[in-house]
Amino acid sequence: MRRVIFLLFSVCFILNKAEAQIIIKTDTVSYSLSDAENLFIKSNFDLLAAKYQIDEAEASLIQAKLWDNPNINLELGAYNEDTKKWFEMSQNGESAVILQQLIYLAGKRNKRINLEKINSQIARYQFYDLMRTLRYELRTSFFELYFLQKSLSVYDHELAALKTLVDAYAAEYQKGNLPFKELARLQALQFNLENGKIEVLKNVIEKQANLILLTGDSFSRPIKPIVSVSSFDVINPSAVNLAQMVDSGLVNRFDLKITEAQIESEQTNLSLQKAMRIPDMTIGARYDKAGSYVHNYNSLSLGFDLPLWNRNKGNIKIAENKIEENKVNKSQKELEIKSEITKAYIQFIETDKLYKSSIQKFDNRYENLFDGITDAYKNRTISLLEFIDYYETYKDSKNEYFQLQINRLDAIESLNLATGTIIFK
Repeated sequence: MRRVIFLLFSVCFILNKAEAQIIIKTDTVSYSLSDAENLFIKSNFDLLAAKYQIDEAEASLIQAKLWDNPNINLELGAYNEDTKKWFEMSQNGESAVILQQLIYLAGKRNKRINLEKINSQIARYQFYDLMRTLRYELRTSFFELYFLQKSLSVYDHELAALKTLVDAYAAEYQKGNLPFKELARLQALQFNLENGKIEVLKNVIEKQANLILLTGDSFSRPIKPIVSVSSFDVINPSAVNLAQMVDSGLVNRFDLKITEAQIESEQTNLSLQKAMRIPDMTIGARYDKAGSYVHNYNSLSLGFDLPLWNRNKGNIKIAENKIEENKVNKSQKELEIKSEITKAYIQFIETDKLYKSSIQKFDNRYENLFDGITDAYKNRTISLLEFIDYYETYKDSKNEYFQLQINRLDAIESLNLATGTIIFK
């Protein structure tokens, strides 16, 4: 029994040290949420890539505005049967020049330009919608990391006090003044706390890695969030009503703007497809030195396809269906936004009530009671079972309190995400 407990305790201690080394291997950087958001906007690689996509869309617009290049065709006689000469350039030789230019009719060029303008706007909307979702991830990870680190401090506080007690009781056991079963229970409690700390450390490392990725920190420095919890205590869900937030979501959500722009894009595309029924025209000029009924022949040409078999009916039908499809998508997106906002608002109200009803339960008296519980056990005024129960209760209550704060802030950020604005900062 003693060997098993000692082995488990040793393994836990080694794992704890290994995890801790991962976190402190480089200098920790401390910054506020606004600092994190500034780094995020400046250095996030997903946002940087999305900016290039905007540039690509704008380049497509530039391309759409350009005219097609004219076509020139040069012709030189290869062999003259009369003079028996190759590539003859004299008066008796043949050469011709044909110059042609394609002209788009029915406003096709302007319609293509308008289509690329809409696509460029969609690229911008996609950028801002990506920023909205990534900012939510950044802010929630930032707050979760803060409270996970607070949870670690609870484990450190308990473990520091417990280690002193275990060391003292181990010495008493060696002297024969204490039964092993009592020391074993204390060591088992210590092992349980060490194991719990490792689980929290894993979550801390995960959030650290996520924030490093979101802020684009190439140095991969561990982060210590600076948070003013008191600033969140004054947040009141009654400051805005549900109808206002729904209106805000319908105005500010860029994923909804994307569906609206897609409808406009398909309407423009339908106009373009209808214009495609009208053939484009090719105009040209021709000079022929000796290949026509007269020398130095000059002519103008005009050409276009005859719209007999292909009136672009299929593409027109596709464009019409795409418009209706995107209208359905827009209605679906509006319903999703309303549902998301309602869900987030109800969740915020409930977590806010629970948080504010629990906020008074953890004051300095609670911390002072913890500091005195070890002395009470040393003085034998409480039993071992009472001592262990208090340690477990203290740890669980504090962690649940931190989780409640996480849940409340997550509900706030979910509301910000759903409305597309930072209603609660």
